[in-house]
Amino acid sequence: MFKQIISCMGVVIYTDKTIYVAVLKDKDNNWVLPKGHLKKNETYIEAAIREVFEETNIKLNKENLICKIGGFNYFSELENSDKNIKVYLFKTDKMQKIIPLEKENFIEGKWLTLENAINKIKYQEQKDLLEKVVNIFNR
Repeated sequence: MFKQIISCMGVVIYTDKTIYVAVLKDKDNNWVLPKGHLKKNETYIEAAIREVFEETNIKLNKENLICKIGGFNYFSELENSDKNIKVYLFKTDKMQKIIPLEKENFIEGKWLTLENAINKIKYQEQKDLLEKVVNIFNR
């Protein structure tokens, strides 16, 4: 029997004439979005905000929340568990400096245009989430 782990992901955007998204590069050169495990007595949104801050140093609060943009499931061989990822979209009013969390094996953080982020992100589920962001802003 596998355990189920809930993680929360924060997609953080900044807009001027272009939409930018905060992304992280890990030690294996994979570009990803910030996410992590839900802690006891924490809401999904609080977990997403905390994980974004821990992994990128971007400060958010509930006023930055635009919406829940979905979620996905996958099996993690590393943790031998079913992972259920809750995903929230946040907008920040300035392009804060990204400081990647080295102890989580992140070696770089960047603001990429949404289009560039979709091309660089490694995992299809995360690419699909960014496509949802495109659709939200093209309504």
